[in-house]
Amino acid sequence: MSHGPDTLAPAPDLTEIAAGWLAALDAGTADRGAFEAWRDADVRHAIAFAEVAATWQDMNELRLVPADLAPAAVPQAFTPIEPAKPDRRRVLRAALALGTVAVAGGGFAMRAAARNKADTAIGERRTVSDNPAFSVDLNTDSSIYWKDGAPVRLWLERGEIAIRLAAAHRLSLVTPGGTFHLASGTYNARLRGSSCELAVLSGHGTLGDGGRVFASGEIALVTAGQASVRPRDPDIGPDLNRITAWQRDTLVLNGESLDYALAEMNRYRSQKIVIGDPDLSRLRIGGTFATRDASEFLQALRTSFGVKATAGADGNIVLTPA
Repeated sequence: MSHGPDTLAPAPDLTEIAAGWLAALDAGTADRGAFEAWRDADVRHAIAFAEVAATWQDMNELRLVPADLAPAAVPQAFTPIEPAKPDRRRVLRAALALGTVAVAGGGFAMRAAARNKADTAIGERRTVSDNPAFSVDLNTDSSIYWKDGAPVRLWLERGEIAIRLAAAHRLSLVTPGGTFHLASGTYNARLRGSSCELAVLSGHGTLGDGGRVFASGEIALVTAGQASVRPRDPDIGPDLNRITAWQRDTLVLNGESLDYALAEMNRYRSQKIVIGDPDLSRLRIGGTFATRDASEFLQALRTSFGVKATAGADGNIVLTPA
């Protein structure tokens, strides 16, 4: 009996089924549990899906992730690696499915191919460190997918994360705002709607292949592949400290409006704190407050501004003038 390389090759009908799953997942119409049950039922199903997803990635990406650079100097641009020629047999097997795959942008579909996932509930914090190349801290209400490799590929689907990337390793961070190719270092990434805020605490990287270079100490807001970067400031340390304060279970405010302060505090609460009098929105708040317990925040409002906090029947807290 032959046990050659084609023994477990997916049949053409499996390729078509896999392409259908890929399109449905990317469109958000598929039952993820049903997909995972189909994929895990037979190794040939997993192979078919991986081949379809990989073929789409081959045809959608003109260049692979660039090689890491020496950390001693910040590069002007990454040098791209010459892309490997797609396997002809794999492309032919997926050809029937390309009409379906073409409607799938590749983002969610590739997440579906990645079996690794981690998330946090509201108010929860979690660390993922099962790969020696990197570790990720997830803030409240966050979700990531990742796929091991060289480089590691990680999708930030929801919330905020801190990334620690070991020396001599690379990571591609995929976000709704754009894809970052990161060298070893430490980073903080937070989704803000369809944008992503990336703070480079140490290390460097690019936005897209050969795109804008981000250096240590920079903070960028990336939307639709375009970045607006906060000007270099030698005193940026306090800003980075505020951005990473969640890792110490604290929220640092520096004269922001009460509206902003509540939006940040409510990220950690299932029952929200709401403003009962519009005039309170003009208050400016400063200080460092615990995110796991809002009592000291409410006490500060009462002491400094005479704001009364009343628990409602729904569990939310309503703020009104005392």
